Amino acid sequence: MRFFDKIRSSFASFMAGRYGADQLGMTMLWTALILSIVGSFSRLGLLTLMADALLLLMFWRMLSKDRLKRQHENQTYLQKTYGARKAVTEWVNRVKNGKKYRYFTCPQCKKRLRVPRGVGNITITCKGCGNKFDKKA
Repeated sequence: MRFFDKIRSSFASFMAGRYGADQLGMTMLWTALILSIVGSFSRLGLLTLMADALLLLMFWRMLSKDRLKRQHENQTYLQKTYGARKAVTEWVNRVKNGKKYRYFTCPQCKKRLRVPRGVGNITITCKGCGNKFDKKA
């Protein structure tokens, strides 16, 4: 067995039964990284201290053996941030597909609709409520 294989197997046996990383942990990691960078540029020791506390909490959650409690914390985090995460995902998709599609909002039910660009004047039928309206794509 090679050296790195021994390290990998010993780490795997150490992590057996522990919770590991999840979405809340990754958010804590990125937040700590951003706080640390901003704290180092602004020379505010409080931000660096907060970043260190977040990292310690993240590692404590990863190494915890109380899997049910950590899963409940992660589910609560996902439920509370659902709207913000959905809005960011929609914005990223709109930016990514902006050259191919135009996005409109149904005047009746406020659902977002996607139409290919360059088709001229078009009658859009909302899939949510069936409302029809004219737009230039």
